[in-house]
Amino acid sequence: GLETGHPEVGVGGAVIEPDRAPAGVAVRVGRESAGLTVIGVLGATSAAQAAIVVVSTNLAIPTTRTGLYMNISTGAISTSAASAPGWDINIGGTTSLNFLSPGGYNFVRMNAAPVTGGPSDLAWKFVISNSMPTASWITGGAATGLALNSSDNYIGFRFVGDDKATHFGWMQLAIGASATGIDRRIVSYAYNTESSTSPGGMTMVVPGPGALALLCQAGFMAKRRRR
Repeated sequence: GLETGHPEVGVGGAVIEPDRAPAGVAVRVGRESAGLTVIGVLGATSAAQAAIVVVSTNLAIPTTRTGLYMNISTGAISTSAASAPGWDINIGGTTSLNFLSPGGYNFVRMNAAPVTGGPSDLAWKFVISNSMPTASWITGGAATGLALNSSDNYIGFRFVGDDKATHFGWMQLAIGASATGIDRRIVSYAYNTESSTSPGGMTMVVPGPGALALLCQAGFMAKRRRR
C-alpha cells in the first residue's frame, strides 16, 4: 500500500514560508503530497531560473526485491507499482541496494566506478548536468560507493515529469551497517522544477552539509514563529 513520509527536517518538517527564509535561500510556497512534506526550495541562480524542491521523507527501504516505487512529481511512494502510477524510480533489493527506472539511462555513475556497477554515491557539490558524458548515465543496478553508518549518501537521477519534460534530481540515503540491512532509508530527495533543456534546469548540484543545515534551521524557525 501507499507509504507516507515522516518529516524530520525542521523539527516536524515545517514548510518554509517565503517571508521567513534565511538569507540565501529562495523559497516557494510549500505543499504536501501523499504525506510527504515539501520543506523548501534551495537557492536559484536567479529569481527567474531554477527552483529546487526538497522533500523530507525518512522512509525505510524494504529489504524486498520490489522495494519502493516513487513518482517524483506527485510524491506518491508505494511498495506497489500500481499505487504509484507513473513511477520514476524503484529502489529496493535483498542482496544489494538496487535502483531501476521505467526506461532509459536515468542514474549517474562516476567514471571511476566499476563498469558493472550501478548508481554511484556522489560527492558534495557534484554537478549533475547535460554536459556529463553519455557513459555517466546508466539504467540502474546496485548502488556503489555507499558510506556505511552514514546519511551522507547521494544518488543522482533524471526523470520525466508530469510536464513531459526531463528534470534532474538527487536522493539522500541513510545506510546502516549494511546496504542490505533493515536500517536503510530515504532521508530526502530533491528535484529541479525547470526542465533539463531550460537555462535554469541544465544543472543540479548535490548539496553540502551547510546547505541542508540551512534548510533545517529555516524550517525550525518557521515552526516556532507559528506557535
